[in-house]
Amino acid sequence: MTVGEIELQQGFEQFVAAATELERGYRELKARVAAFDEERESIFAALPIGLIAVRGETRTICNREGERLCALASEHGIELSHQRDGEVPIGGGPVGKGLVRVRRVALPEGELVMLEDRSHVQELEREVGRLDRLAGLSELALGIAHEIKNPLNGVLGFADLIERTDDPETTKRYAGKVVAGVRQVDAIVKSLLGFARPERDRARLSTVRAIAAEAIAAAGIAAAAVTIEGDLDTRADAEALVRVLANLLRNSAESRADVSVAITVTQRAGWLEITVADDGPGVSAELGERALEPLVSTKASGTGLGLSLSTRVLAFLGGDLRLLNPGVPGARFLVRVPLAENA
Repeated sequence: MTVGEIELQQGFEQFVAAATELERGYRELKARVAAFDEERESIFAALPIGLIAVRGETRTICNREGERLCALASEHGIELSHQRDGEVPIGGGPVGKGLVRVRRVALPEGELVMLEDRSHVQELEREVGRLDRLAGLSELALGIAHEIKNPLNGVLGFADLIERTDDPETTKRYAGKVVAGVRQVDAIVKSLLGFARPERDRARLSTVRAIAAEAIAAAGIAAAAVTIEGDLDTRADAEALVRVLANLLRNSAESRADVSVAITVTQRAGWLEITVADDGPGVSAELGERALEPLVSTKASGTGLGLSLSTRVLAFLGGDLRLLNPGVPGARFLVRVPLAENA
């Protein structure tokens, strides 16, 4: 065998060995890919979020959660793979009503639809809300007991003194104290009833100019102490706004003897906004937004229900009440309600 033939044979053997090694590596790679695919499919199937790959109107891939949610929705005539981004209500949830959040993500070919079952979250949110209400009710009950206990103690004390005296003038003076204490309790109870059931009769529309004048008279504040500017001819629910504005004006008048109040009225994006600002001491930063909570008051004789009742009344109109500047002298409150034509 010539040298050339020997070299050719050696080269061929090396080629066969390299091919064999390459084939073995390919088999190992193929096995790894298969294992990876199996693991990926297992993870994909076990995801708690439904995943659907769609191309046009056809579903190409769907995991177990996606199949479950699609089957549940189809029982109610809903095809989830066709829904746009958002929350889709369907039947059959744990409390009789289900909710699925849909999110779509573009793919090189088609879309990936992600489905999240929000039914259990709904149930948990309802339970958290219920617990929050119970906690609030407990706090409210304690506050009511505290508010009523003080005047009742005074009534009992003066009633005991009446029993011990025979002097008509002293008896009359003590009886006046008893009546004042009972009236204080009555005011607390009436405020609580208003807080629990705000009056919502048929709306009486009036201009803000007339509403402000009525509120000034109801608050007992001097008209000269109040300036009004802005869109005063805008019409709104008179009953509710008179009640709210009168409460804010009354608070301003009680904060300082010679207080000045500025009322500014504007319309903004479908809302009627009324700013009530005074030059009194304002609301402390420590109190802040808590000033709008029930039974929170900075006044020694206050029930702490005025602002919270105003907030509740405005909520019936779809509006709200905000404290704009806690911790700054001169309280500024913003009253917002939808414009009458949008309400």
